[in-house]
Amino acid sequence: MKNSKKRGFVKFVMAFGLLLGLSCGTSQKTLEQGVTLAGLLHEMIDRETITRFPESEYKALQVSSYNRESVSPDEPGWFADSDGVGFIRTEENNGKTEWVLMEDEGPGAITKIWAVCFYYGLGNTTGANINIYLDGETTPTISANFFKLVQGKDFVKAPFGDESTRAGNLYLPIPYAKSCKVTMDDRAFYNIINYRKYPEGTPVKTFTMADFKATKALRKEVGDILVFTPDAEGKKASQTKILTMEDPIVAQAFGSGGAIKQIEIKLSEMKNIAQALRSVVLRAEFDGEQTVWAPVGDFFNNVGKSHPYQMWERTVRPDGTMICRWTMPFKDGAKVHLENMGAEPVKASMVITRDDYEWTDNSMYFHATWRMDDPTATFPIYDWNFLEAKGKGLIVGDEWAVLNPIEGWWGEGDEKIYVDDDIEANFPSHFGTGTEDYYGWAGGVVPTSADEFSKPFLGNIIVADPNSKGYNVCTRTRVLDAIPFERQIKFDIESSCGKRSKSHFLQYAQTTFWYAMPGATHNRPALPEKASAKVPTVADLEKLIEKATKESFVVEGALEAEILSVSDESDGVTTANLTKEDWDKERRKHGWSWGEISGDAYTMVTFDKVGSHVTYKLTEQFEKSTLYLGATIDQQGGLYDIYVNGERKATYDFYSGTIGITSPAVNLGECEPVNNAFEIKMVAKVKEGVPADRKTALGLDYFRVENNFLNRQ
Repeated sequence: MKNSKKRGFVKFVMAFGLLLGLSCGTSQKTLEQGVTLAGLLHEMIDRETITRFPESEYKALQVSSYNRESVSPDEPGWFADSDGVGFIRTEENNGKTEWVLMEDEGPGAITKIWAVCFYYGLGNTTGANINIYLDGETTPTISANFFKLVQGKDFVKAPFGDESTRAGNLYLPIPYAKSCKVTMDDRAFYNIINYRKYPEGTPVKTFTMADFKATKALRKEVGDILVFTPDAEGKKASQTKILTMEDPIVAQAFGSGGAIKQIEIKLSEMKNIAQALRSVVLRAEFDGEQTVWAPVGDFFNNVGKSHPYQMWERTVRPDGTMICRWTMPFKDGAKVHLENMGAEPVKASMVITRDDYEWTDNSMYFHATWRMDDPTATFPIYDWNFLEAKGKGLIVGDEWAVLNPIEGWWGEGDEKIYVDDDIEANFPSHFGTGTEDYYGWAGGVVPTSADEFSKPFLGNIIVADPNSKGYNVCTRTRVLDAIPFERQIKFDIESSCGKRSKSHFLQYAQTTFWYAMPGATHNRPALPEKASAKVPTVADLEKLIEKATKESFVVEGALEAEILSVSDESDGVTTANLTKEDWDKERRKHGWSWGEISGDAYTMVTFDKVGSHVTYKLTEQFEKSTLYLGATIDQQGGLYDIYVNGERKATYDFYSGTIGITSPAVNLGECEPVNNAFEIKMVAKVKEGVPADRKTALGLDYFRVENNFLNRQ
């Protein structure tokens, strides 16, 4: 389709929407006329709606099958894997047992559903059925095979339901006035559901199949626009020059009420394309406020090489032209800079398209923030932060580039997004099931370049060969599933992969795309030294791995269990000190494990029955401290009460089908020393379904005492 035809196409659709009285789901007209299927479809292609904070003040929420052992960042289960079987409850509906995945009371709208499209094994691609009950009805409005629905093989077709790598994504909006419940008619398996929760009283027209059929023409028009993605219209300004450190490209736009509608960038005549993509930086200011700072390669999902793809907001053409279509509004003026932080000159061209825009009280500036750290060891696991921001805004997308130095899987980590009150509650309202799941595809096998794809809102843009060794780049754009925040937001993804080891390193670089009201603040400063540095390679990480394999792993401040004496134990309790070689042998036997033993040794305590106990005494303790316990989890593990100076501080189940190390360590909380000591006692207790005389074993790695002793003057 030629651009002229596309532009006419867009005008037709917009006119069609206005003619029918359709308006964006978050506009003032929505508040008056109500949320409808047609209005939400229209919002998917209205680039200006997302630049304004939602007047309806909906909350963007998520439910998923994440592992329910994750209850707090302070508990060991925070990084629990096996995220595919969580659900709310089972119930009987129409004479059949169903697994409830999601339920919501009040007005809302489902905006996205993801599901892995194999069921408890790669051989089963049929799976179960999904039922969507609206407004308390006992008969589901939608009942279909789950996999076919999300893959666009049932009544919903692409791009509103579409197949990705071993998964599918449903983007058809499903509004409801009173309530929504989503179930499966067989065991729950990997799934993620995003939805909007509107304030009470928001008028919503509940989804019906009659409405779906009535929007056939509109769905065709909207779908074509999402797939063919027309260029923006407006006044264009272009520059081409040889970029050096001293000579950038600067494009300016002034005048009351305007917006940058499109940015096109092309780099050429360089010796090292990977370095140029990292060292040439896109920077933008709106009304004097700098909100965009990111290397062009990271901004456009091209890290390590130039690679073409087609998406709704960003595209890279086969000739290397990079296109951004996010609308970037301003009140008085904007400046867009293209700067070369590297030593090698690069020929660059940039075309800016500007058009009129009505700035309102809820208009927001576009932001793109970038983070890159030194290589990260994959154990201990931790939450790697994309962004923390304060103010009022909207998350609309992100990109993650991961340099993996081995053949194997690099992305076990779940996303954890804390919105407003979530931060005080210390638990995210968006808790995912794995990195590839967040980006709309699925694992099950080690990815190769055959698993690359790009859809309007999702992209597995670059997968390294062989078997993910090298740079891997995923991205996601949010429209109906954008995440508003009224005061603050924190966006993390677990730094976790299939090989959790102190000697295995990954190199992360990440870009977050968001809008915010003027004056918003964040934790992502410009990083010119990272952009100008040599782009990391597999060889660089291999050197770190070689060095780390020769070094012992030691938890800072650890009191190693193997050098401590048992102060008390019951009859039938035995202890044995084991070495790193014993640990590695056990790991190889099981074939799947994670973690490193601190200090190359640990103590295995065997409890012969319920009630058996062992006590360790930490002496020379003079102040209130927070205590931590590092231990193994495995198939011999049991359920234990843990006491400090006679007070029960935790009950923890150290059983796991695979073996590993508690990560994070068990937090025993703040404790007061008694007679200048902490006595830590572990008592085996009854576990449902396990015989009381079953022997259990607990590998004690270390204790850690955290206080202010070293900082005291």
